[in-house]
Amino acid sequence: MADDDDPFKGIPFLGDIASIFGGNEEQLWEGARQAANQLATGGKLEHNVDPVERHRLSEISRVAELHVAHVTGLQVAPQLEPVTRSGWATSALETIRPLMDRLSERLRDDPASSTAHDPFAGLLAMMSPMTVAMTAGMMAGHLATSAFGNSDLMIPREHVHIVTANIAEFANEWSLDVDDVMLWVAIREHTMHAVLAIPEVHAELHSLLLGHIDGFRRGDPMSLDLELPTSLGDVSDPQQLQAQFGEQLQRIFGNPELLLGVTRDEGQSHLETLICVLTAYVDDVVAQAGPRLIGGFGALSEAVRRRALAGADYADRLLGVRLTAEARDRGDSFVAGVIERAGREGLARLFEPGGLPTPNELVAPGLWLARLDLPL
Repeated sequence: MADDDDPFKGIPFLGDIASIFGGNEEQLWEGARQAANQLATGGKLEHNVDPVERHRLSEISRVAELHVAHVTGLQVAPQLEPVTRSGWATSALETIRPLMDRLSERLRDDPASSTAHDPFAGLLAMMSPMTVAMTAGMMAGHLATSAFGNSDLMIPREHVHIVTANIAEFANEWSLDVDDVMLWVAIREHTMHAVLAIPEVHAELHSLLLGHIDGFRRGDPMSLDLELPTSLGDVSDPQQLQAQFGEQLQRIFGNPELLLGVTRDEGQSHLETLICVLTAYVDDVVAQAGPRLIGGFGALSEAVRRRALAGADYADRLLGVRLTAEARDRGDSFVAGVIERAGREGLARLFEPGGLPTPNELVAPGLWLARLDLPL
């Protein structure tokens, strides 16, 4: 990129970011990978997964695989793969890149980005590839610090990656047996992977994720002023200025919509419905298989649930794949309602052609069952 074409020239902060993330597409995503790894590891040296942990997960995985196959009747994934935090972040980034490339193209082609109407909007459009890659890297890196496995970013992947270091840290924090937590995670990850591999589920989720991305549009650039201070205080005090500016940057970098300068259309209820139902189904499978294998299953499940609800909403804002407590309750109520009316055989009908419920049916499981029984 020539200096004359550099939109960040003369803006030191943006220029620094641009230099980190490079100019062409591959350089941008290499910068995103580096940022993700830096966040995932906290800048500390990260060791490979211990062979003992690898062997332990392999044994636990086989036990979980057999029980999940028995409970669900679904085709269960092969062995779970232990990875480091940076390994998980890299895998997550590769998984979401096609969605992020689509978002970048959408923002670049958004009529609101025309320089003829607003030069600043044009600047944001030029920045889109960089900010999209940077946002994706930050999300992947942040999630990697606490993720157990693929379920923490509910997008289909070919391999199931397990972050053993996070599991051990969680078990220690809650005074739980690490093998019990590992087995709980293995049951959940095998189940989620099997569900997302169902062709109709895979296709529906992919379609809704694309719809979610297409719901973003360029926001009013002036609206960003609402997140910035009206005054930076005493500009003669560099430390105060740096502290206040850093505070505001943290607010912006913690919100992908602000960082990208976008807003999102509402009406993503179909994606939330699908995530609700699939999450509740997986939770039900874990609740069936877990108590047979794990002592203190109830306490462990409650700890994991609290962890999920306390998680950051970055992935929800960007991809719509994380759930609030209310949304989880709706999914749980739907699954309980179906089981009450038709048993778990009725619940298995989720994976029939046309079996996924609509937003209206999510709160009326009887209506969903009645629709499935209608003649084609």
